[in-house]
Amino acid sequence: MKKIKNSVQSISPDISVILMCIALLVACPVRIFQMVKNMDAATGFFMDYSHITITVLYAVLAVAAVLILALSFLSARIPAAIAPAGRRIPLGIASFLFSAGLFYDAIKNYIPAEEESATIIQNTNTVTLLSHAHAILALLACCYFLVFAISYISGSSFHKKLKILSLAPLAWAVIGVLERITVIISIMRISELFLELCALVCLMTFFLSFARVVSDVNGKDSMWSTIACGIVSAMLILSYSIPRVMLHATYNSRFIVDGYPVDFATLGCAVFIIAFVITVLRSGYSVEDVAKMNEELEAAAAAAKDEEETATEDVKTDAAEEAVTEEAVTEATAEEITEETTEEVTEASAEATEE
Repeated sequence: MKKIKNSVQSISPDISVILMCIALLVACPVRIFQMVKNMDAATGFFMDYSHITITVLYAVLAVAAVLILALSFLSARIPAAIAPAGRRIPLGIASFLFSAGLFYDAIKNYIPAEEESATIIQNTNTVTLLSHAHAILALLACCYFLVFAISYISGSSFHKKLKILSLAPLAWAVIGVLERITVIISIMRISELFLELCALVCLMTFFLSFARVVSDVNGKDSMWSTIACGIVSAMLILSYSIPRVMLHATYNSRFIVDGYPVDFATLGCAVFIIAFVITVLRSGYSVEDVAKMNEELEAAAAAAKDEEETATEDVKTDAAEEAVTEEAVTEATAEEITEETTEEVTEASAEATEE
């Protein structure tokens, strides 16, 4: 498996972004057609389950997702698992938008709703607990991406110190999956719910790899999964978000399924993922660059060690020479003193003899 991974030099990571765009160009018009012509907005059920657009939508998204994952796994040109450094204003703005979406996601459950949808039927024993947990985790993720935005707008790297808080987006995605699992109606029969669930499952993998990369914690070989799962997540989110936005913009919001409005948090997440992936692909370090930098650092460390050892030896040599010099001076002084003493004794003996 390791021999296959990152083994094809001719595959560019940009192909994954292009595949996402092509898939969305097909999936979004198909999805809008489904919502207008073949979907009951009150329940979210398809009116005709044999309609060709259902097969086309799921097939396009599934094939694109598999190709994106496979090509990212095989590509030898995936950047090294190092987060972009320096000022990245577009990435900072996208992070800020995602943070704003998360803040709204945290408080929306506490805003009184006009009417409860008949489609959203949840287990009342767990919905309150999950809602509170969802709000808390959304706020924590909001705080993290706010710091992330400030870091890249200002050019600092303070977000790298928030290693534990970087797991908040992962927990937010997990709680989102749990909330949707509590929906009693069949997930497969409501395509909006099914697409959201698939997107959140991919987001879980993306945020796990993302946290390892940006926090520099065991992030080796994590960039390919960050890019691949991120692009797949963004594609799935946009496949159901863009039709909702388009229907709202054209004053056809009556065709949007009840209980599934535009989700600003996941839409902001898709924008952030695309900005992050493009930033990494355009300014990230290649594996060869990282290997070369590591070699240079090792060579510099070895040279510094050699210089330190040489300096230590020189100090020892100088100390030894000084010791020898001092010993020689001491011996010479002792000899002079001995000679002077001998002369004095001789003179004293001569004087005594004369007397």
